[in-house]
Parts: sequence; C-alpha cells; structure tokens
Amino acid sequence: MPTSALKLAADLEKFLASQVKQGNYRTRAAAIAAAVANEKRRAEQRVWLQAELQNGLDSGSAGELNMSGVIRRGRARSASRKRRARS
Repeated sequence: MPTSALKLAADLEKFLASQVKQGNYRTRAAAIAAAVANEKRRAEQRVWLQAELQNGLDSGSAGELNMSGVIRRGRARSASRKRRARS
C-alpha cells in the first residue's frame, strides 16, 4: 500500500487525533482511508442521482398536478382505513 505524508489543517488534525483516541479508528491512516472511501461513495451517489434526474427530465412532462384531486384521494384512503380499523 503506498504511503504519503498528508498535512492537514490544525483543526482537522485535532479532530482526526480525537477519532483515533476515542477508538473510532485504529490509526490515523485508517481514519483517512475511511474518509476517502466515504467521499468515493458520495461521488458515486452524485453520479447516480444526476443520471436519474436526467432520465426524469428526458422522460417528458408528467402532466398537470391536480392537488385537490390528490388531497381528495388521500382523504378517501384515510377514511377507508379508519372504517376497516373499526370493523
């Protein structure tokens, strides 16, 4: 595994040391590796999310939102559940 010296700002170095001291990570290197792995996951999630957003945009308009209809159907479902719960 390649090693390299990594200089961090004082506040980050202090935080890193506290995480190791608390036992959250075995070593400074393990904490840094976890941070990089987490950032990699976040970057992959951003790529996925951007692709999904683009798919949604490319799929065209979903049509007009009829909010009163949504509310009416929600209230009807809620009333139906209440009736079934009382039975």
